[in-house]
Amino acid sequence: MHLQRVIRIWLAMVLTAMASLAAAENDPRQVVMEAVERMTSRIEAEREQLETNPDRAKELVREELGDLVDFKRITRMVMGDYFGPSSKEQKYRFLDVFKNSLINTYASGITLYEGQKITTLPMQEGDRKGDYARVRMEVKTNSGKTVPIYYTLFLRDDQWRVINVYVNGLDLRDTFQSQFAQGMQQYNDIDKVIDNWSADAKIDAGIEGEDQKG
Repeated sequence: MHLQRVIRIWLAMVLTAMASLAAAENDPRQVVMEAVERMTSRIEAEREQLETNPDRAKELVREELGDLVDFKRITRMVMGDYFGPSSKEQKYRFLDVFKNSLINTYASGITLYEGQKITTLPMQEGDRKGDYARVRMEVKTNSGKTVPIYYTLFLRDDQWRVINVYVNGLDLRDTFQSQFAQGMQQYNDIDKVIDNWSADAKIDAGIEGEDQKG
């Protein structure tokens, strides 16, 4: 399996795993382990339907994400310096476009999960700082390569919400922020950037093409 596709699978699972991060008193690591187990079980149980019905795959991802990903905070960071000058309507329109684009992108690859080994690493000193927490995982590709995945959570209203994901050292927030800034350089128009937005950007984390097995 191409490593870029594995990354897409894992990003979907990382995001959907947030569905269990509901209570502030929960240990983020333990909650994530349980969430991933639940998510992989759903993929296996619904695989036939997910493979034949793209809308069901999108529905599943949307169900799991719900309000548990802090899309408002994420889209504000992605817009960067252009968030302030944008209108309220533009802010909310980009929030909706960004959210739907992520759901559609990750739903398209969710059934590519075929039992790859997933390991949740022990929490280390510094992984929890105030209202922020970091959970570190590893996914083993079919060729045996280990890809580290870190994600950052923010505690808001007594609920953990994901605000960023790192894939093999690649900061996805910065990647999307650069994508928005490049769009502004190209169009010099916030509305046009939003109209042409896609989360299906080329993300190879510096390792694309290394894994062709599967």
